[in-house]
Amino acid sequence: WRSNFLVYQNFFSQKQPLTWSEHSQWWQSRPSSWRKFIICLNENSVERPVGVVHLGQLEYWSPEIGYFIGEVSLWGKGYGREAVNQAVGWLKEHGYTACHTTVLKTNERSIRLLKSLGFQEGQPAREGEVYYIRRLLIENLQTPA
Repeated sequence: WRSNFLVYQNFFSQKQPLTWSEHSQWWQSRPSSWRKFIICLNENSVERPVGVVHLGQLEYWSPEIGYFIGEVSLWGKGYGREAVNQAVGWLKEHGYTACHTTVLKTNERSIRLLKSLGFQEGQPAREGEVYYIRRLLIENLQTPA
């Protein structure tokens, strides 16, 4: 997935396709405190991976959520929204009071997703990125569609 231009054009630091070795090395280099989830779609009793959600900086008051749907044919169907919503719920269940993420200013799809889940634009991030934060109040948790 990370070698598909449509996917990696929305990443801050990746500017070209990755080899499997590069991706595997990156995935394995994530701190052990990170929680990594594969987003699976169940079709006709067969599960297949379609994306990734990871939760980092769990030692801080506001963990970071990273996510993407790698199967571009599934974009716009609510799978990313559901995955991020479940990640937010996991953080709330584990006692966190906020979470955040950063997205490229040009990633309108992701910005709409975040706003639909109650994320608010925060302080500026790296050049070309927007920082979004979400307070984790029980009444803010979205119910699955």
